[in-house]
Amino acid sequence: MIDQVLYRDFRGDGSLVMVVPQRLVSHDKRGILAWRPVGTPYLFRRTLDGRDRREIPFRERHTAQWQLAPMTWTGLHVLHLFRPDHAHSVWWMFNPDFSLNRWYVNLEAPPAPWRDGDLAGIDTFDHALDIVVPPDRTWRWKDEDEYQERIGHPAYWSEDGAKEIRAEGERVVADIEAGRFPFDGMWTDFRPDPAWPLPELPASGWDRPRSRL
Repeated sequence: MIDQVLYRDFRGDGSLVMVVPQRLVSHDKRGILAWRPVGTPYLFRRTLDGRDRREIPFRERHTAQWQLAPMTWTGLHVLHLFRPDHAHSVWWMFNPDFSLNRWYVNLEAPPAPWRDGDLAGIDTFDHALDIVVPPDRTWRWKDEDEYQERIGHPAYWSEDGAKEIRAEGERVVADIEAGRFPFDGMWTDFRPDPAWPLPELPASGWDRPRSRL
């Protein structure tokens, strides 16, 4: 029985940049729902000397040497919804007392689920542009500069691809403003089972080839 999924982010050149284990909560027509509590171990790309990508100018990132480094999720708990055929995922970000801090819309390639023996995961490709949504459903774009600077780079998206990313975000904004699912109050009262252990990174298999839709 699968009780967790690996959230894996790739770049357009096929390089793996993040692996996050998450507790599988449900899988139905609405999508795959997973739980990532504070304290979850994960892997994230850093330079060999330990720098984060934001510390390196974009034009220099493709010549830097990278490795996947062990990290620990901090700050806010995350309930994560992957919607089939949607080029984004939605995060419910909870405070330590489980009150809703915000929704976070991560624009990314449609989820590509996979199963490999005892392992299961969801592969995607982050589109840089995000939407931050407080509980009152006011909203704002996030990381527009990162989205813009990648336009035309062979590892990211073309002008047409950038338009599709923005259009996806605008479709989500319409749902936010109308209070439609998943911004209709669904799961804002979510509470994890106290017996759930922290998600774990598997010793092997997390670096399998990327799954595609």
